[in-house]
Amino acid sequence: MADLDRAELKNLYEGEFASYRDEDWAKEWRRNYSAHVRRVQDADWEEWRTPAFQEMLWDSTAVATIGPGQSVTVRGAYEDEELAKLLFDARASLAGVPVEERGQRLQSLYDDVLLRVYPEHSKRRPRARLTRLLSAMFPDDMTSIADANRIWRVQRRLSATRVRGDFIAQHPTVRSALRDGVGNPETLEQKVDQAIFAWFLWQKYFGKPDEGAVITQAAQREASAVPPFSILPANAQRRSLTCVKGNIELLMAMVREAEHGISRQDLVTVILSEATQLNAASAGNILSQSMGGLGLLRVDGSDIYRPTERGLELLTVDDPSTVLRGPLIGRVFGMGHLILMVRREPGVMKPTDAAKRLQSLVPTWKSTQPGSHICTWARLVGLIDVQSPGGVLVLTDDGEDYAAALPEDFETQWCFHSVDDTLSGSMEFAEDRSTATSAAIKRYDIDTIVDEGCFLPSDEIRAAVELLRRKKNIILQGPPGTGKTWLAKRLGYALIGARDPQRLTAVQFQPTLSYEDFVRGWRPDGTKGLQLVDGVFLDAVAAAAQEPQTPYVLVIEEINRGNPAQIFGEMLTLIEDGKRNEDEALRLAYPRTIEERRYVPDNLYIIGTMNVADRSLALVDLALRRRFSFVSLGPQFNDAWSKWLLDRGAPAELVSLIAEKMRSLNSSIEGDRALGRQFRVGHSFMTPHTAPAGEESWRSWYIDTVRAELAPLLEEYWFDNDEAASAQISQLLAL
Repeated sequence: MADLDRAELKNLYEGEFASYRDEDWAKEWRRNYSAHVRRVQDADWEEWRTPAFQEMLWDSTAVATIGPGQSVTVRGAYEDEELAKLLFDARASLAGVPVEERGQRLQSLYDDVLLRVYPEHSKRRPRARLTRLLSAMFPDDMTSIADANRIWRVQRRLSATRVRGDFIAQHPTVRSALRDGVGNPETLEQKVDQAIFAWFLWQKYFGKPDEGAVITQAAQREASAVPPFSILPANAQRRSLTCVKGNIELLMAMVREAEHGISRQDLVTVILSEATQLNAASAGNILSQSMGGLGLLRVDGSDIYRPTERGLELLTVDDPSTVLRGPLIGRVFGMGHLILMVRREPGVMKPTDAAKRLQSLVPTWKSTQPGSHICTWARLVGLIDVQSPGGVLVLTDDGEDYAAALPEDFETQWCFHSVDDTLSGSMEFAEDRSTATSAAIKRYDIDTIVDEGCFLPSDEIRAAVELLRRKKNIILQGPPGTGKTWLAKRLGYALIGARDPQRLTAVQFQPTLSYEDFVRGWRPDGTKGLQLVDGVFLDAVAAAAQEPQTPYVLVIEEINRGNPAQIFGEMLTLIEDGKRNEDEALRLAYPRTIEERRYVPDNLYIIGTMNVADRSLALVDLALRRRFSFVSLGPQFNDAWSKWLLDRGAPAELVSLIAEKMRSLNSSIEGDRALGRQFRVGHSFMTPHTAPAGEESWRSWYIDTVRAELAPLLEEYWFDNDEAASAQISQLLAL
């Protein structure tokens, strides 16, 4: 990214920034900002020393919002007159001082005040509050940017002079570069505008999420202390990181050598020379990690490695670990979960405990090593620390900030979902995570199922849950559109007692699915070899075995679309409710050792769904029927269905008409000897996911549904009788 010259900077200031500055919200920000600075500048000692003024000085958000630092309070500092005198005397101390020295003096003041406030007046270092305070005290030298990573990036973009010291020391050089580009401010308001302009530059050039990242919060237009990071979807995140001695130094050497472009072979040579304990294969892992996991390097069109903007930032900042915190949390699976675990239980877990919990997040982690590496990296970049005595984990101040900035639903939304490539997406499952995250899961029961739109009587739903609890294995069977899949997952949640997708695994059978896919089989390992890989069923078994007192559910959609006897193999015996114990364990078709025996734990429940109207499916194997209880579902064009539509604005006349027409249609289907009850049309066809707006929209929805969904189905039912199909379709369309 090219640096801005003076002409570009001035055009930007007088163009885009002028429009930005004149928006209503920005006018309010500038007005409050200027008024706050004027009050701080004009106060005499008698006003300054009062606790009320000190409270305003520390707590005002006129300069920037506090972001995750709202929990950081400094109430004891309000009455600390010695501290107030230190700040008062410093207020006019920079006049006539060269810009580089001003930066060093500001950094020294910042450090001194932090030492006085923490831990005497605050349990955490109030860094964002103090940065805002200095911005009000020194409007010629400070910007509205309240965190390190942002100021480093803006400084680099402006080609501003880098001075010795941490991020506070860089503010005066940024302001100096702005004055050189847009002119010296003559009024306080113009000084405030230039302070805000620095934030605008960060937003314009850097305040964008990584490509493919999930937007987790609304764009923050005003300056904020929220750590700048973006989160990739869970299935796009890296699931392991290599740990070697001197990790950060090694990454910096790689980026430094790539500044002018470097080939892969030469970069591998750099890695091997910096980390002599590695071999070529390990060097490849480090290289991959620096690209996909951390986003420090990129490959251009000629296969030459070059630094990304983040990589260049790694070489710029005083503390490179600050650059790596955001990508580690946003791009590496488990890092965010770790800091939330530690925040929830500070001073409780040891690194080994955390590694075990992290292992449960990813089905392919067969040891605690990946979790240990995540813990090591989190310590390396200063997100967590080990507290003595006991060697237990606690969050650092930076860890607290990032934990507070994560979305509230992070643990439920950023859970592991894996799609087996060999099945082209036909098997999807979510793995268990640590029980420490269960607090975020909402309770789920029979009433919840009814509230979400189930039209069965509560007694029938309760009976189905109890049958599942007793029998362990049930199949929901019925015609198309009777809500089998919809209800299957909800029965599972009701059995679990919570809407916890991490304890419910969903898979769909299809004709090409095999035992090797579902239970265990040989797969390519990426090195022209093969390895034994557990399928979704054994993964579910393992997850349930880890928490024997907690129900786990496996939902198998379209269970009769594959060959259940062949897919289950010996597991068809082990799922019987009377054989759910270690004494009944059997040797698998592909054992890992001669002694290995497996059984299905008592707390793993199986719910299948079966479409009884599909002519292409074979009859269900009798052995399967003996191991499952069957719950039959039918069309529910009843009062509960009618009420659901009426509550969403459907015209009462139309609801009655639909019910009458569908009952008539199903009566005709049931009376046809070539069809029968199993071919009736379910209520799901006539239950819209999103309620249409207005009476005419409801009628249009109904007509469209008949033409696009029911007509093709009925033409298939009466494939040898066009007149019968046309008559039924015409009857449905007659309003």
